[in-house]
Amino acid sequence: MKSKRKVMNMTLVTMLLAISVFIHMIEPAVPLGIPGVKFGLANTIGLITLELFDAKTMLRVNLMRVLISTLLRGIIFGIGFWLSLFGVILSSLAVILFSKTTKLSPIGLSVASATFHNIGQILALILINKIWAMIYYLPFLLITGIPTGILTGYIVMLVLSRLKKTGLVIRLKGNTSQA
Repeated sequence: MKSKRKVMNMTLVTMLLAISVFIHMIEPAVPLGIPGVKFGLANTIGLITLELFDAKTMLRVNLMRVLISTLLRGIIFGIGFWLSLFGVILSSLAVILFSKTTKLSPIGLSVASATFHNIGQILALILINKIWAMIYYLPFLLITGIPTGILTGYIVMLVLSRLKKTGLVIRLKGNTSQA
């Protein structure tokens, strides 16, 4: 029975990873008309993974999303890889910290994630390009991160609400041995 649960968890994590890669790949086709601003829809899968499993699993899904997406685009170790990597590491660590120390809703966690993702990307640009002037773009990104974070957090709440009705969330949360 334990191995069956492990296979089920591994399958679900793999499905979440595939969905996050798909979203990450198609999101650039949805332009917002503002340079450097995206909805961050793939982040919804990270937050859903955190709720269904745990922080370690969320971090693995987020890191694998960056690696697989940049491999599929053929830009591994290019600037896009580093921007995504810095952003996802910082945002994931922030979400883990805030989820353990506060009672933030998925919307609050999503806004925090967007904020720290933007900070991570600006830090990456500064470190890679040695252009400190990029710091002046950060306030703009932080402001735009609020509505995009609210949107993605709301999507997370809707998805989790539907998943809770199926009983899946309760069954997974009751299991501590994750995939």
